[in-house]
Amino acid sequence: MSPGRFYKELLRERGLTVGRLDARYTGKDYDNAGEEPDNDPSFYGIDAGYTAAVNSYVRDELKFSPERQYVTIGGVRDWDWKLENAGRDQEVYMNVTPYLARAMRENSGLRTFVAQGYYDFATPFFAAEYSLSRTGVPADRVHFEYYGSGHMMYVRDADLNKLSNDVRAFIQSR
Repeated sequence: MSPGRFYKELLRERGLTVGRLDARYTGKDYDNAGEEPDNDPSFYGIDAGYTAAVNSYVRDELKFSPERQYVTIGGVRDWDWKLENAGRDQEVYMNVTPYLARAMRENSGLRTFVAQGYYDFATPFFAAEYSLSRTGVPADRVHFEYYGSGHMMYVRDADLNKLSNDVRAFIQSR
C-alpha cells in the first residue's frame, strides 16, 4: 500500500485522512472516495504559524526584505538524491547509514542523537533503529529519545521541553 493510500484509508470510514508529518492531525477531503489525501492535514495546524513567524522575524528583527516569501514545504529547489559512488540514478529514500557508520568508526568521539516522534510518517518510526542497528554502527554511541508527537516534536509543549532537556543531557554526557 502506498503511503498516500494509507493516510487516506486509515480513517476513511469516519471521512477523515491522517497527517504525514503528524498523524495526530486529521483532515476532511473534498472527495472521500479518492485514492490519496488532498493535502497533509498536519500542514493546516502547523504550517501557517511557522511561515508567519519566519517572515516576521526576517523582516522585522533582521531588517532583511527578500523579494519572495519564505516557503516551508516544497518547491524550493530540485533535490539531488544521488550520492557519490552510490550507483543510484533514481529518486528514492537515501540511506546514509553507511556514511554515518564510517564517520563514527573513524572518529571515536562522534556520537549520534536520534529524536523520534511516534506520530511521524515522514520519517517512519523505527526506521532509525533498524538502520542504526546494522553492522558497522557503534551502538554504544547512538542515543534514541521518543516523543508523543510527529515529525516536529517541538509543536507539542511537553515534547518541546523534553527535547530541550534531552539534547542538553546528551551534550553534557560527553
